[in-house]
Amino acid sequence: MNAKQGRKASLLLVVVMMVAGVLSACSGSDNGNKGSASPSSSASESGKPAGEKSKVSVWYLWGGAEGEALEQIIQDFNASQDKYTVEGLSVPDEQKIKVAIAGGNGPDLTDSFDWVVPQYAQQGIALPLDDLIARDGYDVSDFIPAALESGRFDDKLYSLPLNANFSIMYYNKKLLADAGYSEPPKTSKELYDVALKTTKVNGDGSIEVIGFPSYPSEAYLFNALAHGFGSAYLSEGAKELTFNNESTKAAMQMIYDYNTQFGVDNIRQLQAAGKWLDPTDPFLTGKQAIRFDGPWLSAHIKNMNIDVDYGIAPLPYLDGKPETAGGGLVSSSIFYIAKTSKNVDGAWEFMKYLYSPEPLAKFMSLMGNIPATKSAMAQPAMKDMVDSEQIMPLTESPNLKSIPHFAKRSDFDKLLGEELELMFNLKKTPDETMSVLEGKLAEFLK
Repeated sequence: MNAKQGRKASLLLVVVMMVAGVLSACSGSDNGNKGSASPSSSASESGKPAGEKSKVSVWYLWGGAEGEALEQIIQDFNASQDKYTVEGLSVPDEQKIKVAIAGGNGPDLTDSFDWVVPQYAQQGIALPLDDLIARDGYDVSDFIPAALESGRFDDKLYSLPLNANFSIMYYNKKLLADAGYSEPPKTSKELYDVALKTTKVNGDGSIEVIGFPSYPSEAYLFNALAHGFGSAYLSEGAKELTFNNESTKAAMQMIYDYNTQFGVDNIRQLQAAGKWLDPTDPFLTGKQAIRFDGPWLSAHIKNMNIDVDYGIAPLPYLDGKPETAGGGLVSSSIFYIAKTSKNVDGAWEFMKYLYSPEPLAKFMSLMGNIPATKSAMAQPAMKDMVDSEQIMPLTESPNLKSIPHFAKRSDFDKLLGEELELMFNLKKTPDETMSVLEGKLAEFLK
């Protein structure tokens, strides 16, 4: 698994596993509150000799096949026009990129993940795109709404999403059939029934087959489970805490009940026995009945020639609440223009090219990712994505949501993760955990 794929887990953890990564070198900057650079010209263009292409520097976190794919897109862009020359560089160290941008020695354009948007906006790392979008009449309606909103902070759009990452339900057909099920669970009650009946325990209490989607971890599971049940942690615009709702509480209680019944130590032993997206991964060895994961799981199964008979379905909805069906939490990889870019226009031109249907589709299909635009999803290249016929229709659900950004998002995420971890390990009950979170999380919205 390469460096970029290793970050896919954190994409889906968004709230639970987020830890603030603010560097002291950037925290004192007040650039985030200043006006954006003019979209009409850039320093490097005004100083270049006539007829010479102006340089655009693009740094990216990818390596391996993904990095090579992006380099091909860069070459195609360079050949398509005579105004800019994009130079790509793999820099798999986000802090290094951030420090370079803050010091004025970084790239014009780079990638990251949507949860950095509040920090980078406030610290003067990312440039608002609104003026560029308005100037060129760029159509953002092509983007999946939840993915597009992941780049917005304080009513400004700081990034564009490459993909729409959300969990889907994978299930082992044989394990379900052996337990008497001909279809995957559709509701929360059905999910828990399947989990109990497909879990197989050895004489010493250790788990032979885990029926619940708590591998690779409960933290990896929680956001998907809660949002699949229809939860929304915050109101629109992050004005009000709405975390204490029946969907969130149902997700908390379900994890707590499963861990109580089968034992935290036994579950931890199983979680430690296999490596995520590796041939030892329990789902890939036929030892996990239900799995919540991204569509890249399909690509890994194919690429590693794993022999497992699996199916794909939407996440279960909360029992008695069919109107929440198709729910899920969307997160995205993003590209943003550096606030200290020396060639804003060039960065924007390449950005638009990258997000055009064919290049974006080719890039995302390689990674087993769902592109963030509807036009890219319709490209022939996406038919090459493993299980695309089952996965693509799931993007059309109006119940896919993103978490709105706010200034203290990283503090919110850190506390939420810490308190949930205590509950996962049965150190606190769901009610005790909710009591603490409801009292403290609201403070971060003020």
